[in-house]
Amino acid sequence: MLWEQIKQIIQRITWVSPPAITLEWKRKVAQEAIESLSASKLAKSICSQFRTRLNSSHEAFAASLRQLEAGHSGRLEKTEDLWLKVRKDHAPRLARLSLESRSLQDVLLHRKPKLGQELGRGQYGVVYLCDNWGGHFPCALKSVVPPDEKHWNDLALEFHYMRWVLVSFIFVGKIQRRS
Repeated sequence: MLWEQIKQIIQRITWVSPPAITLEWKRKVAQEAIESLSASKLAKSICSQFRTRLNSSHEAFAASLRQLEAGHSGRLEKTEDLWLKVRKDHAPRLARLSLESRSLQDVLLHRKPKLGQELGRGQYGVVYLCDNWGGHFPCALKSVVPPDEKHWNDLALEFHYMRWVLVSFIFVGKIQRRS
């Protein structure tokens, strides 16, 4: 009996075949969709899509930027620390080697100068007049003996940066300590 009832229900249902999706049907549906849109609706839709994509692009860019900052945040500080270390430690040593080698080179090439009249005196040395030394007529020579390492390094850096000046320095005190 149940089976009979199911048969009767199925026979009462009218079967409607689905519409065929043809090229004409597609055109009709597309035309109806276009006609239902207004210019303002279309503009709002485009702006909304543009805003959504722009926001997602901005979020992706900001995330990439944060990732880069996290990866490189310590590098700048490390580079600055290394630069300061070079300026504090290595530059004075290099300048001092340059100063000492130049002083020794001058003594080897031109011998020790015959110091003349004292021209002036400062905190770390004395300036003398010299009639002839190293092909310079007349010239002034400064004998310098700084009291400690810091002053030696300061003097060496000063010599390194000012060596273009046509003044020759002889560091008699330093040379005498080595011999």
